Amino acid sequence: MNRYSIAKIALIASTIFTSLHSSATTYSNLDSATTAITTFGYPDTTSYGETFASPGGFLRDFTFYALSGTSGNLALTIAAWDGSKAVGPALYVSSPISYAGGEQSLGASGINLALQANINYIAYLTIADVASPVQGVRMLGSTGNGGLQGDFVYLNTSGVNPLGLSNSWSNYYVPNITYTANITAVPEPETYAMLLGGFALLGVIARRRRQA
Repeated sequence: MNRYSIAKIALIASTIFTSLHSSATTYSNLDSATTAITTFGYPDTTSYGETFASPGGFLRDFTFYALSGTSGNLALTIAAWDGSKAVGPALYVSSPISYAGGEQSLGASGINLALQANINYIAYLTIADVASPVQGVRMLGSTGNGGLQGDFVYLNTSGVNPLGLSNSWSNYYVPNITYTANITAVPEPETYAMLLGGFALLGVIARRRRQA
């Protein structure tokens, strides 16, 4: 195989790789963070979260921001939102997240959850079913929704999993909890056509190599 053929294969492979790993869009309201939301954790305030209207795509990560509190564990859950409460079953539940106290980002990466466009979801921190839960955590609040069109909501259930309850969640005078989320768009049909064309060209090059 000559250098020209090798270069073509490398170019096609690079194009395919780039198409499959399109860049994520970052949604965040950190730039409008204002005040503390108090307090999350044991024994009463089981869950703090942010509702959001999905643009569609794949949710890669979701992070909240703690200001202070007593160390312990918590978890991140993603669920459907019906306008007043989280609806089970959970779509994603993280492994226990360790909080050391003080200022710390709290969330999970590698979520890779497929989201339907124009559907409402909630991402929330919870101490439900978590051993050695956090206590008295002050979370960073915000006046902006970060582009995902949602609100801060919370639920006091004394450690009970909110997905097993019909309780409506409550709002707060601080409209949003500060978060950062990365969502990768679903490739357009034209992208799949380009990928198929690329694979076909690779096949032609490989066949010519065998015949040479």
